[in-house]
Amino acid sequence: MCNKNNIRYSVDCQILKKVTCILVLICSFQLNAQYEWDRYALPKIEDESKKWQLQTAISDDFNYTFDPTKRDMDFGPMGQPPKWNNFFHNNWKGPGPTIWSRNHVAVRNGKLNIWATRRKGETKTFNGNITRPATRSGCITSKKKVKYPVFIEAKVRIMNSTLASDIWLLSPDDTQEIDILEVYGGVGDDQRNSFFAERIHLSHHVFIRPPKFKDYQPGDFNSWYRKNGVTKWGGKTIRIGVYWKNEKTLEYYIDGELVRVLSNNAFKSRNIKGEFEYTYPAKMIKNKLTKEVNGFQKVIKTPNFKIAKKKSKISVIDPYNYLKNGKKLTKAMHIIINVEDQSWQAIANRSPNDKEIKRHQDNNFLIDWIRVYKPVKIIK
Repeated sequence: MCNKNNIRYSVDCQILKKVTCILVLICSFQLNAQYEWDRYALPKIEDESKKWQLQTAISDDFNYTFDPTKRDMDFGPMGQPPKWNNFFHNNWKGPGPTIWSRNHVAVRNGKLNIWATRRKGETKTFNGNITRPATRSGCITSKKKVKYPVFIEAKVRIMNSTLASDIWLLSPDDTQEIDILEVYGGVGDDQRNSFFAERIHLSHHVFIRPPKFKDYQPGDFNSWYRKNGVTKWGGKTIRIGVYWKNEKTLEYYIDGELVRVLSNNAFKSRNIKGEFEYTYPAKMIKNKLTKEVNGFQKVIKTPNFKIAKKKSKISVIDPYNYLKNGKKLTKAMHIIINVEDQSWQAIANRSPNDKEIKRHQDNNFLIDWIRVYKPVKIIK
């Protein structure tokens, strides 16, 4: 009991009150912070007329255990419908030298683990006549699909490897793709991947599938995001997200900061100085997008985004109208998380060599959580 006339007991009482208050605050925080990502505010997306509703059926904080298996397995948190399958969304084995293997996927220590290995003497032939050492790696596909408007963000540790650390969206017919994360984070022991290691690719694809395969993705210099002071992304933990706002708008966020926007016919991209550049595609020549001498897509700079959109006559979503649907990203898509040894990197001899790929920590992609939100109109 506190006694105001007793200094010792009065002091003890005040300490007890403070401790009790702290405990109440901690308990309150634990009750309200249901998920790991709750400590991270959503980016300041400019849409004050809406609130954000978590999509629990497809969001995952990976606070459970899933052991590697060669079997076809769905998995997810205990007591909930499965959220993932331990493979690609069809039986394709992967790009270039990649061989996706179900037993290269696990959930442990609160993180999704997807890694790569190599078997001595195993090769894979791709692009008709190119043969390289095969890279076995993991891939998972969401059981449910997402569709605009939707914000998707993940917290990841990027591999310190020349392999691709990937999170992406893909339509069931493989014609529409949005890349949330595509990064080749390691420089390689001989520094051969230095250019790509310091950049994150922010892109999307539209395809015409066989027999006349065609693929478009933005090829401007600013589609390779670079941050001042970062010489390689390998080993770094970041949050990366995409707001698929509508059929013609994509917004990319890194650590909560808006870094790139594609809006119908123009680009808004943050450069290495942290400043936005506003550009639009240069005029086509013989119905083809033009390129700079350095091989990147040619764009025209403008003072602001409004001018870029007003002057542009060319779509940045589907300039060749491959989709024949008004140049729009319209289809519901699966979330795919994987590791890839991509063909263009392999052809350029930038794949990990046998020594590099034996370093498991460098070739293990870690995903702490992935969260998905839909905007809901505020009823006044």
